[in-house]
Amino acid sequence: MVRQSLSFNSVEFSYPASVYPTLKNINFEIAGGWTGVTGENGAGKTTLLLLAAGLLPPGAGTVRGIAVSFYCPQRTDDIPEYWEELFYADDNAAGRLLDRLGIEADWPYRWETLSHGERKRLQLAAALWRNPDLLAVDEPTNHLDAEASALVKDALAGYRGIGLLVSHDRALLDSLCGNCLFLREGSATLRPGGVSSGLVEEERETAERRGLRKRLQDEEERLAAEASRRRRVVEGSRNRLSKRGAAPGDHDTRGKINLARLSGKDAVGSGQYRRMKNRLEKAAEEREKTGPSGERKQGITLKSRRARADRLLFLEAGSIALGEGRQLSFPDLFIRPDDRIALTGPNGSGKSTLVRHALACLPAALPLLYLPQELGAEESRAILDATLREGEKPRGEILSRFSRLGSDPRVLVKSALPSPGEIRKLVIARGIFREPALIIMDEPTNHMDMVSTGLLEAALAEYSGALLLVSHDKLFLSRLTGQEWAIGGGGEIQITGNRE
Repeated sequence: MVRQSLSFNSVEFSYPASVYPTLKNINFEIAGGWTGVTGENGAGKTTLLLLAAGLLPPGAGTVRGIAVSFYCPQRTDDIPEYWEELFYADDNAAGRLLDRLGIEADWPYRWETLSHGERKRLQLAAALWRNPDLLAVDEPTNHLDAEASALVKDALAGYRGIGLLVSHDRALLDSLCGNCLFLREGSATLRPGGVSSGLVEEERETAERRGLRKRLQDEEERLAAEASRRRRVVEGSRNRLSKRGAAPGDHDTRGKINLARLSGKDAVGSGQYRRMKNRLEKAAEEREKTGPSGERKQGITLKSRRARADRLLFLEAGSIALGEGRQLSFPDLFIRPDDRIALTGPNGSGKSTLVRHALACLPAALPLLYLPQELGAEESRAILDATLREGEKPRGEILSRFSRLGSDPRVLVKSALPSPGEIRKLVIARGIFREPALIIMDEPTNHMDMVSTGLLEAALAEYSGALLLVSHDKLFLSRLTGQEWAIGGGGEIQITGNRE
């Protein structure tokens, strides 16, 4: 059997409203197994998957694709296609796949009440059931707890076609991928191995480029200094050879000037200067070939306006209905001005429901930065439009902070629809100006690239206000919180940590 492959040949793509191409001169070829796709938010990862799956036509170049392909999207707004085929299949394979991903029989019928983690597993099950020749999967472990992530990893490992996997989960990419495609500033580099080894290689290449650029810059400065010296010599020579300062009757001086001109010393000096200028221009061209002069400035500061109240939030002991006869019960819950709280629990246990209940009980005047678990397409467009309508100064400050979270604002402002990672950074950049006394973030690292996650973690570590963080990332929470509200399997909250 002939082994299929996917190839991109000089592929370029630009969205209609974009000034800059999203992808340019993309060339690679891959065969069976998983290939990771990584890069900062807005780098074009989703666009590349859509091109590979035949859902977007390239603006230039060719994509030699696969006969049967399927794209599994990053968002979980809509119930996946083909779920009926999966649930009503009359063979054991479908049942084994549903069991493998821990999917319950009633999930399609209560899609609106499912957690985003449960939706993601059903979405992946429908994609894997199709068993296409090419499967393009966008952020499969977003929203998932540790147990569900392990189920997804196991299910993806069983796929035998050509797989493209966009993820910021380094462990997942390292375990599944035979090579990784690194997207940066519209271009792509295919490297063998998982993402960790690829990042090491990328850093080595970056360091080499920096060193070369530094050497070329030093040479350019030396040539510029020499060119400047020779220019001064030439200008001095021309001044000496000018007859403007000689008296009309001073035949001796005028004769010496004529003799100097005939000797050609001025022409020699001018020729040396022109050659030095040419060398300087070539040195500048060589330096430009090494790429941009430096990285964007990164890192933000989250200032807090100190609240006067002893408690920012108080929830009296009670319960919340979760649907399907389930309840979330909780003791007295409160947040003080310097509390740093982790809200944990398995998918579907009611974490986001509790967050929404808490938000409804907060004082209206409390300065708050709230980042929801998901932002839909229309809401994302509205947030971007509101940003672009801001005055010049606040808009510039917002976009500057957006840039410092690791994404290019030039790409953002020309986007028809920001990526989920970009819109989360924009919400944070806008919220900074409130100097919030309380920050509530529901799965803040979902959709964010690895660099941006580190920048956000560093900013939250320095933040002096109150934090309520929902996350399945235990390391992230351990570095930032000192108290835990843990939702158990029975639907009850246990509180541990510094509550005194």
